[in-house]
Amino acid sequence: MDSSMIQDVIDVVGNGGHQVGRIIPDFDALCSDETGSYAETQCHYVMRSLGDFAKATFLEFENAVASNISTTPFAGGGIHHLTRYVMNYIEALSAYSDTLNVLLKDHETEAPNSLLHDMSAVNEKDSIGGSSSSCVSPIAAHLISLTSILERNLDDKSRLYNDSSLGHLFLMNNMHYMSQTVQASKLRSVFGDEWVRKCNWKFQQAAMCYERATWSSILSLLRDEGLQNLHSNSVLRTLSKERLRGFYLAFEDVYKSQTGWSVPDTQLRDDLHISASLKVVQAYRMFVRRHTNHVSDRHIKYNADDLENYIMDLFEGSPRSLHSFHRR
Repeated sequence: MDSSMIQDVIDVVGNGGHQVGRIIPDFDALCSDETGSYAETQCHYVMRSLGDFAKATFLEFENAVASNISTTPFAGGGIHHLTRYVMNYIEALSAYSDTLNVLLKDHETEAPNSLLHDMSAVNEKDSIGGSSSSCVSPIAAHLISLTSILERNLDDKSRLYNDSSLGHLFLMNNMHYMSQTVQASKLRSVFGDEWVRKCNWKFQQAAMCYERATWSSILSLLRDEGLQNLHSNSVLRTLSKERLRGFYLAFEDVYKSQTGWSVPDTQLRDDLHISASLKVVQAYRMFVRRHTNHVSDRHIKYNADDLENYIMDLFEGSPRSLHSFHRR
């Protein structure tokens, strides 16, 4: 993707449009008589040309983002370079939002239909910024449209992963990065609280999908379905050992793969660790406690504290194996 198109808009707005946008209201007042009509026309022509250039560049950049097609998944499921690039671009332009609104005011200001469709997926009665689309500023309409295109691109990229858990983690990371970039800058006043709410909802949904895809089948091994009505202690003992052995194998597979996955944001990574620990460690403790008469100590490969510590190793971006850490 050609970074010059970003710099072109910033240079034009920062060096020329910014000054013209500031003086044009005063210039209109000065040119109210007939002698100033030609100069006034030329000034508005310049403004219109700058607006045309800005809009054309926005559209060109949107097309570049939409056409950024990947054929292989992004390693580790971290924040894609396209996400960083687009959000840095948007943040750089936010410093000139007032000027860009002046330049773009004579162009289409309504939010694109695709954006309104995306918003209705969260709440059909909601609209951008908590108001009708006609209240969206020109620069907000362009920038939110760009993020919608980025989201669709990221969704396509998430489907490249063979492991659905990693695809969900990838979406979570990138949607979270978009949300944090907007909330930590002047962009929040441009995008509005509704956009932030929508983006947070999306990354939280992705996190829930990741947890479900990763842990649901593993936790099912620690439930007592199929064990409650057994009257033979020998059969119950055998099945309990098999369940425990299956849990260890599955947990070790998760550890081996997901220590190599990446969650760059420290708080988000800690939240995933805590959530997994609460579910997995608690279920493991209860299973061992329920079957203490059926599973001897020599069949216990890890204690609860071991599992909790191992979960804390996940998402560090460096694959590891548990085979060298077995207690027995």
